[in-house]
Amino acid sequence: MQVDRATSNKRIAEDTTNQITSRREQPAKQSASDLVVVPKTAAKDSEGQSTSLNNFRETLKDVLEEITSLEVNTMIVGNIPMKKFDAKEFYQDLSNNIKYRTEEGLQNVKESLLERSTQLKQKGFSLPQQTSTPLLPKEAAVIEQYRAELTRYNQDLEVYKEAEFIFNERKNSLDPQEKAKFIVEESCYIELSRQLMKLDIKTDADGDVIVDAPMIRYFRKLWEFEQSVLNGDRIYAQTKFHLDGDLTNRFIEDLFTPSKSKIDPKMTQLIFDLHRQGVENAQKQWSGLIETCVNLVKSLMPFRSK
Repeated sequence: MQVDRATSNKRIAEDTTNQITSRREQPAKQSASDLVVVPKTAAKDSEGQSTSLNNFRETLKDVLEEITSLEVNTMIVGNIPMKKFDAKEFYQDLSNNIKYRTEEGLQNVKESLLERSTQLKQKGFSLPQQTSTPLLPKEAAVIEQYRAELTRYNQDLEVYKEAEFIFNERKNSLDPQEKAKFIVEESCYIELSRQLMKLDIKTDADGDVIVDAPMIRYFRKLWEFEQSVLNGDRIYAQTKFHLDGDLTNRFIEDLFTPSKSKIDPKMTQLIFDLHRQGVENAQKQWSGLIETCVNLVKSLMPFRSK
C-alpha cells in the first residue's frame, strides 16, 4: 500500500477543517478524570509467609480503619435505581460524565483534540512518499499506524462535537425545569471531580483501574452521592456514631414546624419510627462487624510477622 505526501497532507487538511478553535493559548490543563496513576506492584512472599494471608491482613486492617464510625440516613427518594453498583463501570461512567457533562471537562477535551490534531499534521508531512519502488514493510507499518491514529482522532472529535452540542442545548434551554436539572447535574459532576482528584487511582498494566477494597468503598460513597443528587433524594434524619462515644443526630426543620411544613404529622411520626428502627438495626450490625473483626485479629495473631 502506497501513500504519497500530497495525499497525506490533503487528508490532514480536510481533517483540520473540522478542528475547534481553542479559547486559550495556554497549555491544556489536565482533565479531572485524567488522574495520575500509580502502577500496583505484586506483593512477594516473605520467607515462611503467605501472600494471601498478608493481603487478607491488610484488607482486614483497612476495614477496621473504615468502621470507626457509623452513619444512618433516612431519606425519601424519588427513584430507586435498579442498576447495581459496579466499581469499574462506575469509574468509567464518571470519567466520561466529568469530561462531557461539565464545561471545564469539555474545554479540556477540546484542548486535547487540538494538540492531537497538531501532532497528526506534523506526522502527515513526515510520511513516506509514493515512488515507483514498493514501500518497505516498516514504512507501510508507519502509514497504517498513522491512519489508525487519524481514525481514532476523528471518532473522538465526533463524540466531542455531539457532547458539546447537547451541553449547550441544555445550558441555554428555555424550559425552567430542564435548566434546573442541567445545573444540578453539572454541579454534581463538578463536586465528584473534586473528590476524585483527591484519590490515588491505581491502574494495572492494561490501564484498567484497580478496584481493591479501599477503592471500592470510596467509589461506593461517590456513587451514593451521585444517585442521591440526580434522583433528588432528601435526607430527613441522620445519626452518626463514633467509637470514641460521640453521637450526633440531625433532623430537618420541617419535622418540628408543622405549621410551616407540608409534611403530614402522621408522616412525621412514621419518619421518626423508621429512622429509630434503622439506627437500632445498623448499630447491631455494626457491633457484630466489629466483634467479628476483633476475633479475626485474635485468630491471626499467631501468624503475625516476626
